[in-house]
Amino acid sequence: MKIIRYVLAFVISCAVGLLIGGGAAVLFTDISWSQLMDKFAQIGAVSLLILIVEAFLAVFVASVLGIIVHEGGHLIFGLLTGYRFVSFRVFSYTLVLTDGHFRLKRFALSGTGGQCLMRPPLRAIDDIDTRWYNAGGVVMNLLTAAIALTLYCYAPTDGGLLAEASELFCLMTFIVNFTYALTNGIPMRMGGIGNDGYNLLHLETRPADKQLLYHLLEANALVQSGTQPKDLPSEWFPQPGTAAQIDWADGLQANWQMMAVAYFEGQRDWDAANRLLSDAMAHRHQLLGLFEKELTAEMVFVCLATGRIDEARTYWSKDIATYVRQYAKTQSSKQRILVATTLRLENDHARARQLLDTLRQHQTDYLLQGEVAMDLELTEELVTAE
Repeated sequence: MKIIRYVLAFVISCAVGLLIGGGAAVLFTDISWSQLMDKFAQIGAVSLLILIVEAFLAVFVASVLGIIVHEGGHLIFGLLTGYRFVSFRVFSYTLVLTDGHFRLKRFALSGTGGQCLMRPPLRAIDDIDTRWYNAGGVVMNLLTAAIALTLYCYAPTDGGLLAEASELFCLMTFIVNFTYALTNGIPMRMGGIGNDGYNLLHLETRPADKQLLYHLLEANALVQSGTQPKDLPSEWFPQPGTAAQIDWADGLQANWQMMAVAYFEGQRDWDAANRLLSDAMAHRHQLLGLFEKELTAEMVFVCLATGRIDEARTYWSKDIATYVRQYAKTQSSKQRILVATTLRLENDHARARQLLDTLRQHQTDYLLQGEVAMDLELTEELVTAE
C-alpha cells in the first residue's frame, strides 16, 4: 500500500508540475493554451514522460531551495539586528550550534517545511526590534524571484535540452519564491498563528504578544542547549487560573502553554499541569490541529502519571497514538509518552523498558537536550515505580 501511495504521489506531483509549467508558459510567453496543447499532442510518449519528470524535479528542487532561501532570510536579517543563531531546519534536518560546534540532528514538526530559530538580543524588550527579523524571509524570496525571472527572460531560446531544463528551473524558481513571498508577506492569521507579514505589523504594537514571543524564543534556545523546562524562570509560568484567561485560539498563546505544561511536569506539579491541560481540552474546538494533538498527548501522560488510567484511555485515540509514534524518533517527549502508554495501558513492562533503553541510547540525537533530560527522569520514575 505504501508503494501505491508513493507512486500516486509522484504521478500527481508530476501532473501538478506540468500544469504549473504550462500555465507559466502561457502567462509569460506569447503562446496560447490551444497552441500549447497542440505542442503536447505532437510530443512522443517518451519525450512527454521526460518533460513531466523535468517539471516535477524543477518544482521539487525550487520548493526546497525556496524554503532554504526563506529561512536564510530570517537568519541573515536576525543576525544583522542582534539575534543569535540557535538552529536552522529544513524538513527534519536541523543544523544546531552546540558548544561552539555545528551538528546535524533530526527534528520534525507537523505542518512546517522549515524553521530558523534564533535567540533574542540581550536587550530590554522595548529595545528589541522584531520587524526586520520577520521581514527577512519575504525579502530574500522576492530577491530570488526577481533574479530567477531575469534569468528566465534573458535565457537563449534555442540552446538544446540542457538550456530548456535550466529555463524551466528558473521559471519554477520564480513562481515558487514569489508564492512563498505572497503567502508569508500578506498579513494574515492561519489557525490563530500570524504569518511573517502579520507579525511584522502587529508585534511592535502589542507588547504582551512581543513579550510572549521573546519568552518562547528564549525558552526554546535554553531548552535546546540543555536547560530543563523546570529550570526556566518561575515568573514566566503563573499557576493556572491566577493570570489572564488563555485564548486557546491564539497560536502564540497555545504554543506557550505547551512550554508551561513541560515546566509543570518537570516540577512534578501534576495538579497545575492537569488544570492547564483540562482547560485546553475544554477548548479543543478552538485549537489548531497540531496544538490539539500535542496537548492531548500530554494529557494522556499526566493522567497515566497520576494513576487515572480510564481517563487516559478516553484521550488515547487511534489518531493520537499514530501521531505520537510518528514523531517518536525525532522528539523525546513522544518516546516518553510511548513508555507510559506501553507500561500502564498495555501492561507490557518488558516493552516499556526496551523503549526506555532506546531513549537512553539515542538521547544525544534529539534536538531539545533539556527536554530529553526531563523525559528520561520522568520515564525512569514511571518504570521504577512499577
